[in-house]
Amino acid sequence: MNNIINDIKDSFKAGNFLTKLIYINAGVFALVKLVLLVCNWFSVSTFWLQYLEMPAFLPSLLRQPWSIITYMFLHTDFIHVIFNLIALYYFGRLFLQFFSQKQLVAVYIWGGIAGALVYIAGFATISHFAPFKLVSFLLGASASVMAILFAAVGYAPNSQVQVTLIGTVKLKYIGLAFLALDIIGLDGLNSGGSMAHIGGAVMGYLFAVCLQKGTDLSMPITRCIDWIVNNWPQNPFSKKGRFKVTVDNTQRMSDAQWNRKQKDQEKARQERVDLILEKIKKSGYNNLTDEEKKSLFDLSRNEQ
Repeated sequence: MNNIINDIKDSFKAGNFLTKLIYINAGVFALVKLVLLVCNWFSVSTFWLQYLEMPAFLPSLLRQPWSIITYMFLHTDFIHVIFNLIALYYFGRLFLQFFSQKQLVAVYIWGGIAGALVYIAGFATISHFAPFKLVSFLLGASASVMAILFAAVGYAPNSQVQVTLIGTVKLKYIGLAFLALDIIGLDGLNSGGSMAHIGGAVMGYLFAVCLQKGTDLSMPITRCIDWIVNNWPQNPFSKKGRFKVTVDNTQRMSDAQWNRKQKDQEKARQERVDLILEKIKKSGYNNLTDEEKKSLFDLSRNEQ
């Protein structure tokens, strides 16, 4: 069992941000299902779950503002979480062909927030939903996944995607198919979920359009990611290196030299990315050479 846990921890640490998002969603699902099982065994109320879900009633959200984030990582149904994680994996890989890993996390979060806001607005303004807004709650990563898909659609709509049993399809048609299903779903049993999906899709598309015009909507969240990574405390109880003293007589760079080197490397990477993005803007992604596509992919993976 310890080996399995260690393998999972190592895979999480070594994986990119897409892998981490998948692990977080799967881990939260497993933990919540375990707690629900225990509650069921001992006849304990599961009312606490509502404090992690996104309420449709705005005053309820004001009493639990954290739920606008927690809901997008929360699943309680196995089919629901499997479908969302598969979609997150495939659309996330597609997203990373055009954008960085930190932007993936940012669009995931912005898409979830946009989906939640549209969900609340729908229940607040459409009279059909008024009787249910006090007892309706939203959960799941679907709005975030839709944002990731539509960011790619907005940025490279004519990119070719290989779809099993269908063949090669332009990315914009895949997006339109998902959007059509949600528009139809507005009159179904999961109408609230469909509203959230549409909100996420609009957010993803807006991110791509703004980025092409020079405005990166992901910056507030990517800066938060940088701050967390740079200030995350080391584990003081780690067995590795405990009480170990080493002597290093090699000459080290000063902080100023190290910072200058990092800035130069970052500037070179950014210039290379800008050149490729400019070519995409002028002639489309499909006109990139294989070397440029690989270079863009590798450079995006360096954006930790």
